Parts: sequence; structure tokens; C-alpha cells
Amino acid sequence: MSDDETQRSWHYRQFRRSLQDLADAGSDQLALFPDQAAKPDELAWAFEHWASIVRGTDGSELSVTQADAVAALQAKLKTMSRDGVEFGADLWTESALRSSEQWLEVRKLATAALAAFGWQAGTAGEPQ
Repeated sequence: MSDDETQRSWHYRQFRRSLQDLADAGSDQLALFPDQAAKPDELAWAFEHWASIVRGTDGSELSVTQADAVAALQAKLKTMSRDGVEFGADLWTESALRSSEQWLEVRKLATAALAAFGWQAGTAGEPQ
């Protein structure tokens, strides 16, 4: 495997993990990070980081279904972010991560994105 293939494989593993982490139930997500971490922020950041890399390097190779699924999840998180129409500071708490409708929708969109790539939802970020 070439260095480029190795790096691409790494990017996709991390991207897949970020999707799986978002798709996991809220209580499972909390265990992914140390107690002092801003867990909802970390989940969103990890996904956005790896999605940007995958779309930036392999965007033309993604199917329409894959690209649309990633874009839908990115759009949802953007509406929840500081300048988004759904933003509220309480939305970015551990309690909201476990129980809010917005985070439930994020989990559904992450599950749909996993399906678009032919991946299954894992547990606690472990790719299958």
C-alpha cells in the first residue's frame, strides 16, 4: 500500500469513527471523552474535521448519496452552532446531548450517512 493509500485509509477510518460516535446513543457518547472535555463540541468538531478532509481530498469520488448525507449532517450541526438558527448554549450541554430533539436528529443523520457509505453504526467509536 502506498503512502497516499495509507493516508487515505486513515482519513476514512477517522471519518467513519466520527460518524459512529455521532450515531451512538447520547449516554454512550459521553464516555468517549474525559470528564473535563466539552463533549458535544468535541463530537461535532471531530466529524467536521474528518468530513472536511474526506470531502476535500475525495469529494469527486463520493456518490451523490454519500455527499448528500454528509452535507445534511454538516448543515444540521451548522444550524445548531453559534451563528445557526437553532443555537442555544443549553443545546451544547451533556444533558442536551443525551435527550434533545436536535441531537436525536444528529444521530439519525449520522446513521443515514453511515448507511450511505455501507457502514454500520458501531459502539463507542469502534469501526466495524
